[in-house]
Amino acid sequence: MIDKKKIGKQLRELRLSRGWRQVEIAEKVGLSRSAISNIEAGKRALTLSTLQRFCDIYKIDVSFFDLEPDSFDDVTDLKSRLEAVFASDIDEAKKDELYREIMKIYLKWKD
Repeated sequence: MIDKKKIGKQLRELRLSRGWRQVEIAEKVGLSRSAISNIEAGKRALTLSTLQRFCDIYKIDVSFFDLEPDSFDDVTDLKSRLEAVFASDIDEAKKDELYREIMKIYLKWKD
């Protein structure tokens, strides 16, 4: 399982070691400043693609984070992405629509 708090702490330490502010990282990664704050606090999970963007910015390899080999399987990645969408500022009607579509897919494949 992914240790959000550990990764968040490491990302914060990387940012501070370079003297960067959260808003600067947010612009580089393509997230909001509040998302960066939540990630660094361990309150928000990361997808592998988002973690890779951080790695590109900091010029480090993803192995820096000492992740378990199966930390980012397809199911975990999808779950993480969905959590981020539903925790975002997207309006409730769009979230409801997305939820219905996900349930349709799930029910189709469950049968």
